[in-house]
Amino acid sequence: MVRRMAGNYAREYLDSLRHTLEALPEATLVQAIELLHQARLEQRQVFILGNGGSAATASHFVCDLAKNTRHPGCPSFRAIGLADNMALFSALANDEGYENVFLQQLVTFFKPGDLVIAISTSGNSPNVVNAVEMARHKGAKTIGMTGFDGGQLAPLVDIHLHVPSDCIEQVEDIHLAMEHLICKALREKAQSEVEVIGEAVTPAWSFSPSAMGIRDAEPENGAARTSPLPTSIPVEGRILASLERLYALLSEKGTWVSRGDHLQRILKVSLEIVGAASGSILVIDEDNEVRETALAYAGKFYTFLDSTLEETIHQGLAGWVVENRQPALVPNTREDPRWLRRAWEVGDNASRSAVCVPLIAFGRVVGVLTLVHRQVGGFTQEDLVLLASLAVFVAANLPTSGKPHQETRVEGTS
Repeated sequence: MVRRMAGNYAREYLDSLRHTLEALPEATLVQAIELLHQARLEQRQVFILGNGGSAATASHFVCDLAKNTRHPGCPSFRAIGLADNMALFSALANDEGYENVFLQQLVTFFKPGDLVIAISTSGNSPNVVNAVEMARHKGAKTIGMTGFDGGQLAPLVDIHLHVPSDCIEQVEDIHLAMEHLICKALREKAQSEVEVIGEAVTPAWSFSPSAMGIRDAEPENGAARTSPLPTSIPVEGRILASLERLYALLSEKGTWVSRGDHLQRILKVSLEIVGAASGSILVIDEDNEVRETALAYAGKFYTFLDSTLEETIHQGLAGWVVENRQPALVPNTREDPRWLRRAWEVGDNASRSAVCVPLIAFGRVVGVLTLVHRQVGGFTQEDLVLLASLAVFVAANLPTSGKPHQETRVEGTS
Protein backbone atom coordinates (compact mmCIF):
# COMPACT_ATOMS: atom_id res chain seq x y z
CA MET A 1 0.00 0.00 0.00
CA VAL A 2 2.77 2.43 0.99
CA ARG A 3 4.74 1.45 -2.13
CA ARG A 4 1.69 2.10 -4.35
CA MET A 5 1.18 5.50 -2.74
CA ALA A 6 4.83 6.37 -3.29
CA GLY A 7 4.48 5.35 -6.92
CA ASN A 8 1.44 7.57 -7.29
CA TYR A 9 3.29 10.50 -5.77
CA ALA A 10 6.20 10.02 -8.17
CA ARG A 11 3.90 9.85 -11.20
CA GLU A 12 1.86 12.85 -10.09
CA TYR A 13 4.96 14.92 -9.38
CA LEU A 14 6.61 14.09 -12.69
CA ASP A 15 3.39 14.58 -14.67
CA SER A 16 2.86 17.95 -13.03
CA LEU A 17 6.49 18.92 -13.64
CA ARG A 18 6.20 17.95 -17.32
CA HIS A 19 3.00 19.98 -17.70
CA THR A 20 4.64 23.05 -16.13
CA LEU A 21 7.74 22.74 -18.31
CA GLU A 22 5.58 22.73 -21.42
CA ALA A 23 3.98 26.01 -20.31
CA LEU A 24 7.27 27.93 -19.97
CA PRO A 25 7.59 31.08 -22.12
CA GLU A 26 10.34 30.21 -24.61
CA ALA A 27 10.48 33.72 -26.08
CA THR A 28 11.24 35.18 -22.66
CA LEU A 29 14.08 32.71 -22.16
CA VAL A 30 15.56 33.83 -25.49
CA GLN A 31 15.36 37.46 -24.31
CA ALA A 32 17.24 36.54 -21.12
CA ILE A 33 19.95 34.77 -23.14
CA GLU A 34 20.40 37.81 -25.40
CA LEU A 35 20.56 40.21 -22.44
CA LEU A 36 23.22 38.08 -20.75
CA HIS A 37 25.20 37.78 -23.98
CA GLN A 38 25.15 41.57 -24.31
CA ALA A 39 26.36 41.91 -20.70
CA ARG A 40 29.19 39.52 -21.52
CA LEU A 41 30.32 41.46 -24.59
CA GLU A 42 30.16 44.75 -22.68
CA GLN A 43 31.95 43.19 -19.66
CA ARG A 44 29.15 44.17 -17.30
CA GLN A 45 28.96 42.71 -13.82
CA VAL A 46 26.18 40.15 -13.32
CA PHE A 47 24.85 39.99 -9.75
CA ILE A 48 22.72 36.97 -8.78
CA LEU A 49 20.77 36.74 -5.52
CA GLY A 50 18.17 34.70 -3.67
CA ASN A 51 17.22 33.18 -0.31
CA GLY A 52 17.15 29.57 0.87
CA GLY A 53 16.79 27.17 -2.05
CA SER A 54 16.94 30.17 -4.37
CA ALA A 55 20.30 31.11 -2.82
CA ALA A 56 21.57 27.65 -3.79
CA THR A 57 20.27 28.19 -7.33
CA ALA A 58 21.94 31.62 -7.41
CA SER A 59 25.30 30.10 -6.39
CA HIS A 60 24.89 27.37 -8.99
CA PHE A 61 24.07 30.01 -11.63
CA VAL A 62 27.20 32.02 -10.73
CA CYS A 63 29.37 28.91 -11.02
CA ASP A 64 27.94 27.91 -14.40
CA LEU A 65 28.16 31.44 -15.83
CA ALA A 66 31.72 31.97 -14.65
CA LYS A 67 33.09 28.56 -15.68
CA ASN A 68 30.85 26.62 -18.04
CA THR A 69 30.26 29.39 -20.59
CA ARG A 70 33.94 30.12 -21.22
CA HIS A 71 35.35 29.97 -24.74
CA PRO A 72 38.78 31.04 -26.04
CA GLY A 73 38.69 34.57 -27.40
CA CYS A 74 35.36 35.48 -25.80
CA PRO A 75 35.27 37.54 -22.60
CA SER A 76 34.31 35.59 -19.50
CA PHE A 77 31.29 36.49 -17.42
CA ARG A 78 31.90 38.73 -14.42
CA ALA A 79 29.37 36.86 -12.27
CA ILE A 80 29.00 37.65 -8.57
CA GLY A 81 26.81 35.82 -6.04
CA LEU A 82 25.40 38.05 -3.32
CA ALA A 83 24.50 35.13 -1.03
CA ASP A 84 27.92 33.45 -1.11
CA ASN A 85 30.03 35.45 1.36
CA MET A 86 28.53 34.37 4.67
CA ALA A 87 30.75 36.64 6.76
CA LEU A 88 29.61 39.73 4.83
CA PHE A 89 26.04 38.44 4.55
CA SER A 90 25.65 37.86 8.29
CA ALA A 91 27.38 41.14 9.21
CA LEU A 92 24.98 43.11 7.02
CA ALA A 93 21.99 41.16 8.34
CA ASN A 94 23.06 41.85 11.93
CA ASP A 95 23.86 45.54 11.50
CA GLU A 96 21.67 46.72 8.59
CA GLY A 97 18.75 44.31 8.77
CA TYR A 98 18.10 41.13 6.80
CA GLU A 99 15.88 43.04 4.39
CA ASN A 100 18.96 45.02 3.25
CA VAL A 101 21.61 42.30 2.85
CA PHE A 102 21.49 42.36 -0.96
CA LEU A 103 20.80 46.07 -1.35
CA GLN A 104 23.87 47.06 0.68
CA GLN A 105 26.15 44.82 -1.38
CA LEU A 106 24.83 46.37 -4.60
CA VAL A 107 25.44 49.85 -3.19
CA THR A 108 29.10 48.87 -2.80
CA PHE A 109 29.74 47.03 -6.08
CA PHE A 110 27.09 48.08 -8.60
CA LYS A 111 27.79 50.24 -11.68
CA PRO A 112 25.12 51.62 -14.06
CA GLY A 113 24.40 49.15 -16.84
CA ASP A 114 25.21 46.08 -14.75
CA LEU A 115 22.78 43.15 -14.74
CA VAL A 116 20.93 41.90 -11.65
CA ILE A 117 19.28 38.46 -11.61
CA ALA A 118 16.85 38.04 -8.71
CA ILE A 119 15.51 34.59 -7.80
CA SER A 120 12.46 34.23 -5.54
CA THR A 121 9.86 31.48 -5.75
CA SER A 122 7.15 33.74 -4.30
CA GLY A 123 8.49 36.98 -5.75
CA ASN A 124 7.83 38.65 -2.39
CA SER A 125 11.11 38.28 -0.45
CA PRO A 126 11.70 41.79 1.01
CA ASN A 127 15.49 41.70 0.61
CA VAL A 128 15.16 40.64 -3.04
CA VAL A 129 12.49 43.25 -3.86
CA ASN A 130 14.46 46.02 -2.11
CA ALA A 131 17.63 45.17 -4.03
CA VAL A 132 15.87 45.14 -7.41
CA GLU A 133 14.09 48.44 -6.73
CA MET A 134 17.41 50.12 -5.89
CA ALA A 135 19.19 48.56 -8.87
CA ARG A 136 16.51 49.72 -11.31
CA HIS A 137 16.73 53.23 -9.90
CA LYS A 138 20.51 53.19 -10.48
CA GLY A 139 20.26 52.02 -14.09
CA ALA A 140 20.47 48.23 -13.88
CA LYS A 141 19.10 45.70 -16.34
CA THR A 142 17.08 43.14 -14.39
CA ILE A 143 15.91 39.54 -14.75
CA GLY A 144 13.51 37.97 -12.26
CA MET A 145 12.92 34.24 -11.74
CA THR A 146 9.69 33.55 -9.86
CA GLY A 147 6.86 31.07 -9.34
CA PHE A 148 3.30 31.20 -8.00
CA ASP A 149 1.80 34.51 -9.24
CA GLY A 150 5.16 36.32 -9.60
CA GLY A 151 4.57 38.47 -6.52
CA GLN A 152 5.98 41.97 -6.16
CA LEU A 153 9.05 41.11 -8.23
CA ALA A 154 7.19 40.46 -11.50
CA PRO A 155 6.39 44.09 -12.44
CA LEU A 156 9.83 45.35 -11.34
CA VAL A 157 12.06 43.39 -13.72
CA ASP A 158 12.87 43.89 -17.40
CA ILE A 159 12.59 40.17 -18.13
CA HIS A 160 10.33 37.94 -16.05
CA LEU A 161 11.09 34.20 -16.12
CA HIS A 162 7.92 32.91 -14.49
CA VAL A 163 7.26 29.28 -13.56
CA PRO A 164 3.45 28.90 -13.53
CA SER A 165 3.23 26.58 -10.53
CA ASP A 166 2.27 26.85 -6.87
CA CYS A 167 4.46 23.87 -5.92
CA ILE A 168 7.61 25.36 -4.41
CA GLU A 169 9.69 22.24 -5.10
CA GLN A 170 8.80 22.28 -8.78
CA VAL A 171 9.44 26.01 -9.06
CA GLU A 172 12.95 25.44 -7.71
CA ASP A 173 13.44 22.43 -10.02
CA ILE A 174 12.57 24.50 -13.06
CA HIS A 175 14.60 27.53 -11.97
CA LEU A 176 17.67 25.28 -11.97
CA ALA A 177 16.71 23.80 -15.34
CA MET A 178 16.31 27.31 -16.78
CA GLU A 179 19.74 28.42 -15.61
CA HIS A 180 21.26 25.28 -17.14
CA LEU A 181 19.45 26.00 -20.42
CA ILE A 182 20.62 29.62 -20.40
CA CYS A 183 24.26 28.76 -19.68
CA LYS A 184 24.35 26.04 -22.34
CA ALA A 185 22.91 28.48 -24.89
CA LEU A 186 25.47 31.15 -23.93
CA ARG A 187 28.35 28.71 -24.31
CA GLU A 188 27.16 27.63 -27.76
CA LYS A 189 26.55 31.25 -28.76
CA ALA A 190 30.15 32.11 -27.88
CA GLN A 191 31.44 29.12 -29.83
CA SER A 192 29.47 30.04 -32.95
CA GLU A 193 30.23 33.78 -32.97
CA VAL A 194 33.87 34.16 -32.01
CA GLU A 195 35.53 30.89 -33.01
CA VAL A 196 38.43 32.68 -34.70
CA ILE A 197 39.36 35.11 -31.95
CA GLY A 198 42.81 34.75 -30.41
CA GLU A 199 46.36 34.31 -31.64
CA ALA A 200 47.15 31.65 -34.23
CA VAL A 201 43.51 30.63 -34.53
CA THR A 202 42.18 29.73 -37.96
CA PRO A 203 38.53 30.03 -39.02
CA ALA A 204 36.54 27.03 -37.78
CA TRP A 205 33.74 27.32 -40.33
CA SER A 206 33.69 26.37 -44.01
CA PHE A 207 31.97 29.63 -44.94
CA SER A 208 32.74 31.37 -48.23
CA PRO A 209 31.72 35.03 -48.54
CA SER A 210 32.10 34.85 -52.32
CA ALA A 211 29.62 31.97 -52.42
CA MET A 212 27.03 34.29 -50.90
CA GLY A 213 27.59 37.13 -53.36
CA ILE A 214 29.55 39.31 -51.00
CA ARG A 215 31.90 40.59 -53.74
CA ASP A 216 30.83 42.98 -56.48
CA ALA A 217 30.83 41.51 -59.97
CA GLU A 218 32.49 44.63 -61.40
CA PRO A 219 36.06 45.31 -60.19
CA GLU A 220 37.16 48.85 -59.46
CA ASN A 221 40.67 50.05 -60.33
CA GLY A 222 41.58 46.56 -61.39
CA ALA A 223 40.65 44.92 -58.09
CA ALA A 224 37.51 43.33 -56.72
CA ARG A 225 35.69 45.57 -54.32
CA THR A 226 33.94 44.23 -51.25
CA SER A 227 30.25 44.99 -50.85
CA PRO A 228 28.18 45.45 -47.72
CA LEU A 229 26.98 42.12 -46.37
CA PRO A 230 23.44 41.50 -47.64
CA THR A 231 20.96 42.14 -44.84
CA SER A 232 18.92 39.15 -46.00
CA ILE A 233 21.58 36.93 -44.44
CA PRO A 234 20.69 36.04 -40.80
CA VAL A 235 22.72 38.05 -38.31
CA GLU A 236 24.65 34.93 -37.23
CA GLY A 237 25.76 34.41 -40.84
CA ARG A 238 26.72 38.07 -41.19
CA ILE A 239 28.81 37.81 -38.01
CA LEU A 240 30.66 34.71 -39.21
CA ALA A 241 31.25 36.17 -42.67
CA SER A 242 32.50 39.42 -41.16
CA LEU A 243 34.88 37.62 -38.79
CA GLU A 244 36.24 35.60 -41.69
CA ARG A 245 36.80 38.77 -43.70
CA LEU A 246 38.58 40.50 -40.82
CA TYR A 247 40.69 37.46 -40.05
CA ALA A 248 41.79 37.09 -43.68
CA LEU A 249 42.71 40.76 -43.92
CA LEU A 250 44.69 40.85 -40.68
CA SER A 251 46.54 37.57 -41.21
CA GLU A 252 47.96 38.19 -44.69
CA LYS A 253 51.41 36.68 -44.82
CA GLY A 254 54.55 38.13 -46.34
CA THR A 255 53.80 41.81 -45.73
CA TRP A 256 54.83 44.02 -42.84
CA VAL A 257 51.92 46.11 -41.56
CA SER A 258 52.40 49.28 -39.50
CA ARG A 259 50.13 50.05 -36.58
CA GLY A 260 48.40 52.75 -38.61
CA ASP A 261 47.77 50.37 -41.51
CA HIS A 262 46.50 47.76 -39.05
CA LEU A 263 43.84 50.15 -37.76
CA GLN A 264 42.97 51.27 -41.27
CA ARG A 265 42.37 47.68 -42.33
CA ILE A 266 40.03 47.07 -39.41
CA LEU A 267 38.16 50.29 -40.12
CA LYS A 268 37.89 49.58 -43.84
CA VAL A 269 36.27 46.19 -43.29
CA SER A 270 33.96 47.61 -40.62
CA LEU A 271 32.74 50.29 -43.03
CA GLU A 272 32.14 47.77 -45.80
CA ILE A 273 30.27 45.32 -43.58
CA VAL A 274 27.44 47.77 -42.83
CA GLY A 275 27.72 50.10 -45.82
CA ALA A 276 28.86 53.13 -43.80
CA ALA A 277 30.19 56.28 -45.48
CA SER A 278 32.74 57.37 -42.88
CA GLY A 279 34.02 56.46 -39.45
CA SER A 280 36.85 56.23 -36.97
CA ILE A 281 38.67 53.96 -34.56
CA LEU A 282 40.09 55.64 -31.48
CA VAL A 283 42.47 53.64 -29.29
CA ILE A 284 42.59 55.02 -25.74
CA ASP A 285 44.76 54.45 -22.69
CA GLU A 286 43.73 53.89 -19.08
CA ASP A 287 43.18 57.64 -18.63
CA ASN A 288 40.85 57.74 -21.65
CA GLU A 289 43.40 59.69 -23.67
CA VAL A 290 43.53 59.00 -27.42
CA ARG A 291 46.74 57.15 -28.36
CA GLU A 292 46.07 55.80 -31.87
CA THR A 293 43.53 56.67 -34.55
CA ALA A 294 42.20 55.66 -37.93
CA LEU A 295 39.77 57.90 -39.83
CA ALA A 296 37.78 57.37 -43.01
CA TYR A 297 36.27 60.38 -44.76
CA ALA A 298 35.43 61.26 -48.36
CA GLY A 299 36.95 58.07 -49.72
CA LYS A 300 40.30 58.45 -47.94
CA PHE A 301 41.89 56.92 -44.85
CA TYR A 302 43.95 58.97 -42.40
CA THR A 303 45.90 58.35 -39.19
CA PHE A 304 46.64 61.40 -37.09
CA LEU A 305 45.97 62.90 -33.68
CA ASP A 306 44.34 66.26 -33.10
CA SER A 307 42.22 68.03 -30.50
CA THR A 308 38.94 67.40 -32.33
CA LEU A 309 39.35 63.65 -31.91
CA GLU A 310 40.18 63.94 -28.23
CA GLU A 311 37.14 66.18 -27.79
CA THR A 312 34.77 63.43 -28.94
CA ILE A 313 36.07 61.09 -26.24
CA HIS A 314 35.26 63.60 -23.52
CA GLN A 315 32.08 65.20 -24.88
CA GLY A 316 30.65 63.30 -27.82
CA LEU A 317 28.97 59.99 -28.56
CA ALA A 318 32.26 58.12 -28.19
CA GLY A 319 32.64 59.54 -24.69
CA TRP A 320 29.16 58.34 -23.76
CA VAL A 321 29.98 54.85 -25.05
CA VAL A 322 33.26 54.76 -23.09
CA GLU A 323 31.59 55.94 -19.89
CA ASN A 324 28.64 53.55 -20.13
CA ARG A 325 30.58 50.64 -21.67
CA GLN A 326 27.76 49.88 -24.09
CA PRO A 327 27.07 50.36 -27.80
CA ALA A 328 24.84 53.16 -29.08
CA LEU A 329 22.63 53.50 -32.15
CA VAL A 330 21.81 57.06 -33.26
CA PRO A 331 19.06 57.09 -35.94
CA ASN A 332 19.37 60.87 -36.47
CA THR A 333 22.52 62.77 -35.49
CA ARG A 334 20.72 66.12 -35.49
CA GLU A 335 18.27 64.94 -32.84
CA ASP A 336 20.57 63.06 -30.46
CA PRO A 337 22.27 65.27 -27.82
CA ARG A 338 25.14 62.79 -27.54
CA TRP A 339 26.28 63.63 -31.06
CA LEU A 340 28.94 66.35 -30.98
CA ARG A 341 28.40 68.46 -34.09
CA ARG A 342 31.62 69.65 -35.68
CA ALA A 343 32.26 73.10 -37.17
CA TRP A 344 31.77 71.81 -40.71
CA GLU A 345 28.32 70.43 -39.78
CA VAL A 346 26.85 73.70 -38.49
CA GLY A 347 25.76 74.93 -41.92
CA ASP A 348 24.88 71.45 -43.14
CA ASN A 349 21.18 70.71 -42.88
CA ALA A 350 21.65 67.07 -43.84
CA SER A 351 20.95 64.52 -41.12
CA ARG A 352 22.91 61.32 -40.71
CA SER A 353 22.81 58.20 -38.59
CA ALA A 354 25.62 56.73 -36.51
CA VAL A 355 26.57 53.63 -34.57
CA CYS A 356 29.28 53.46 -31.91
CA VAL A 357 30.60 50.41 -30.03
CA PRO A 358 33.18 50.06 -27.24
CA LEU A 359 36.25 47.88 -27.74
CA ILE A 360 36.79 46.06 -24.45
CA ALA A 361 39.88 44.04 -23.50
CA PHE A 362 41.57 43.21 -20.22
CA GLY A 363 38.50 44.40 -18.32
CA ARG A 364 38.53 47.97 -19.63
CA VAL A 365 37.54 49.99 -22.68
CA VAL A 366 40.61 50.18 -24.94
CA GLY A 367 38.99 51.90 -27.89
CA VAL A 368 35.86 53.05 -29.70
CA LEU A 369 34.59 52.25 -33.19
CA THR A 370 32.24 54.87 -34.68
CA LEU A 371 30.58 54.56 -38.10
CA VAL A 372 28.41 57.13 -39.88
CA HIS A 373 25.77 56.60 -42.57
CA ARG A 374 24.73 59.37 -44.96
CA GLN A 375 21.02 58.77 -44.35
CA VAL A 376 18.76 58.97 -41.30
CA GLY A 377 17.95 55.47 -40.09
CA GLY A 378 20.79 54.02 -42.14
CA PHE A 379 21.74 51.57 -39.39
CA THR A 380 19.52 48.88 -37.88
CA GLN A 381 19.48 47.14 -34.52
CA GLU A 382 20.89 44.12 -36.35
CA ASP A 383 23.85 46.24 -37.47
CA LEU A 384 24.42 47.18 -33.83
CA VAL A 385 24.41 43.51 -32.75
CA LEU A 386 26.78 42.67 -35.60
CA LEU A 387 29.28 45.41 -34.71
CA ALA A 388 29.09 44.66 -30.97
CA SER A 389 30.03 41.05 -31.73
CA LEU A 390 32.85 42.11 -34.06
CA ALA A 391 34.11 44.50 -31.37
CA VAL A 392 35.31 41.49 -29.35
CA PHE A 393 37.54 40.40 -32.25
CA VAL A 394 38.69 43.94 -32.99
CA ALA A 395 39.63 44.60 -29.34
CA ALA A 396 41.69 41.41 -29.27
CA ASN A 397 43.57 42.54 -32.39
CA LEU A 398 44.20 46.20 -31.62
CA PRO A 399 47.84 47.29 -31.91
CA THR A 400 49.36 48.14 -28.55
CA SER A 401 51.86 50.88 -27.92
CA GLY A 402 53.03 53.01 -25.06
CA LYS A 403 53.31 56.11 -27.25
CA PRO A 404 50.92 57.88 -29.60
CA HIS A 405 51.28 57.07 -33.27
CA GLN A 406 52.61 60.21 -35.01
CA GLU A 407 52.74 58.95 -38.61
CA THR A 408 50.20 60.44 -41.04
CA ARG A 409 49.10 58.29 -43.93
CA VAL A 410 46.56 58.88 -46.68
CA GLU A 411 45.19 55.98 -48.68
CA GLY A 412 42.32 55.60 -51.12
CA THR A 413 39.47 53.40 -49.99
CA SER A 414 39.02 51.80 -53.44
